[in-house]
Amino acid sequence: METIREIIEFSHDGYGQMWYPFSASFKENNTTISAEYYFEISDMLTLIRAMFDTNNHQPEIVSKRNLKLSQKHLVGLAKKTICAIRFRTEKSEYILQKCFIGHYSTEARLQKVGSTITYHGQNAIQTLGKFNKPIIIDDGGMYLNGSLIFKPLDSYSKSCMASLANNWARMIGLGDARIELDFEGRWSSMGECGSWGRGMSARNRIPSPLRLITNLAQAVMKKRTYGMSAPVFTPFNVETLNEFEAIAMMDLVRNVCKEESIQFIVGINSTSQTNSMINAIETPRLSIYEV
Repeated sequence: METIREIIEFSHDGYGQMWYPFSASFKENNTTISAEYYFEISDMLTLIRAMFDTNNHQPEIVSKRNLKLSQKHLVGLAKKTICAIRFRTEKSEYILQKCFIGHYSTEARLQKVGSTITYHGQNAIQTLGKFNKPIIIDDGGMYLNGSLIFKPLDSYSKSCMASLANNWARMIGLGDARIELDFEGRWSSMGECGSWGRGMSARNRIPSPLRLITNLAQAVMKKRTYGMSAPVFTPFNVETLNEFEAIAMMDLVRNVCKEESIQFIVGINSTSQTNSMINAIETPRLSIYEV
């Protein structure tokens, strides 16, 4: 079984509330993609997850028997979406393409770059199922407190991840929030955390900034334990911090990813000014269409 080690490129011609075409080339270690609104990041991560899913392929949606239904989807609110992802494993490089109607894949193509090998339809889906895939943490799991990347194997890995998370929180000025981890992989926090929660105290609830840090700690520990970590996609609500804290957070992520040689892709909602300071890839701004 091959493991996807690096995401190279991603493109789509519009999906959900990201109805505009968008493409991006990812850096080897850390890439930040910035949308104007946080809900656009959620849709992007939903689409990336759907690209690697193998249980959402329903080509019969466009069959003759369902012609009326397919016409309704093609011209109605749920438009057809074409998406492509180029990725690299330890052995080869591939281009995955899917066509979606709503949430369902109706066409699939997997090409092995540099060869004549191409899989179509169900064969592409079956072949995709043989890969160890990237980890996509979508908006639905943003405030879940579980370890979705790497669960502690013993006391050492548990204490290491908690120490990493707390040290990083202090480095970027969120030191009033104490992050804890139990042996079941559940994270919790208590105390203040920068501008998102002045004067608030919450346990068993991980806000966006601390959730990003705990995800990074898991990816680092997984790489140190197994010698590799699949690419991680995660959202980060920048509005929960002030500009200084947000920039410090993204600088931390970039430096850790480079030192640990992991690929960590973060989707944020931010202004063009902040984006220029953290070298983020911007999606088209929806405000240019406003009258």
